[in-house]
Amino acid sequence: MSRSFVFSTPLRFAHCDAAGIGYYPRYLELCDAAIEDWTQSILGISRRTMHCDLQLALPTVRMNATFVRPGRLGDRLDFEVTVKNVGRTSVALEADVTSLGEPRFRVDFVQVLTCMTRMRPKPWPDEWRGRLEAVLNKEKQA
Repeated sequence: MSRSFVFSTPLRFAHCDAAGIGYYPRYLELCDAAIEDWTQSILGISRRTMHCDLQLALPTVRMNATFVRPGRLGDRLDFEVTVKNVGRTSVALEADVTSLGEPRFRVDFVQVLTCMTRMRPKPWPDEWRGRLEAVLNKEKQA
């Protein structure tokens, strides 16, 4: 299995419901944190620079989640973020989440590079597209 990017974190008290089980809205926040770190690692730019300096955003326009097994307070969650497809302005990502190798949940995302001043999709800059395509091609070969 290819591992384009992995983000790990413990399932903390703030992420759980009263029974100590991972609460799905917090799971989505953790996915967003993983994708924020993925942006820095794969695209080579921080979200701060993207938003504040370049006035660009990567909003999620579609998301589908499948929950396999509950996570419990203290579990170590590993988020593997994989590039599934690159469009003219979009990227399809998959976040597979495991704990000690056992599946917990998966979320499929489509995000669109967006000009924040015009609130319109923007084609990927050549450098970023090149990085995305390199990761995608590596994953297809795995």
